[in-house]
Amino acid sequence: MTNTDIANLALSKVGGAGESETGTGFITDINSATDKVAKQCAFLMPRCREKVITELAFLKCPFRETLRYADLGAQVADDDLPEVGTYAYAFNIPGDCFAIVGQINESYLATGQKQEYKYEVILNKLGNGKLLLTNDLTNADGTSSFIEYVINQTNTVIFSMAFIECIATLLAAELCPLIGKKYEMRQTMLIEYKQLSIPSAKAFNQSQFNNYAKEVDSYLGGRENNLQTLRTYSAE
Repeated sequence: MTNTDIANLALSKVGGAGESETGTGFITDINSATDKVAKQCAFLMPRCREKVITELAFLKCPFRETLRYADLGAQVADDDLPEVGTYAYAFNIPGDCFAIVGQINESYLATGQKQEYKYEVILNKLGNGKLLLTNDLTNADGTSSFIEYVINQTNTVIFSMAFIECIATLLAAELCPLIGKKYEMRQTMLIEYKQLSIPSAKAFNQSQFNNYAKEVDSYLGGRENNLQTLRTYSAE
């Protein structure tokens, strides 16, 4: 699915684009079309996408296609720090970090038992990046911070339908004033976004991982050892 497909899905929710260039109520390509509806779709699309990504991150249930983990590495030297208050440690945040889901224990990836820690994000001393401030070292080696974060994913090919539905519904709400829809229609779309699209996306995202599955118990018992002994004798 492309951004144009998502825009047309949004328009289908509110009766089409009206005076769009094709005369069908749909858009051929939001990146090259010249009518005002297509231009507005191109303008609003990244803003709606970014809002959706951050909303699910803040709900602690990010879209899997936006999710990353990172060991933040070495601490920032004191001379390179702005005022950090009473925090003991400061680390550079990855440049592709769009929003932090949480500072967590790296062992979560192996055990499925997640712990979250207090942190604060501030601008670095040079004003060209962000720092994570914390009092806890949470990577596997106990030397750095470990975070769960989201990127501003733009590759629509890997978007889940839950992600697409959220973007399209929010975009539909934002397009209502432009295509002459009444205030009530915009409110209806916003309610659908909040009460249907977001909860559905949250449920879908939660279904995409299972850190609690157990290995199937072996019922071979001593038979497994006996079989191994037989194989050894046979080889001799």
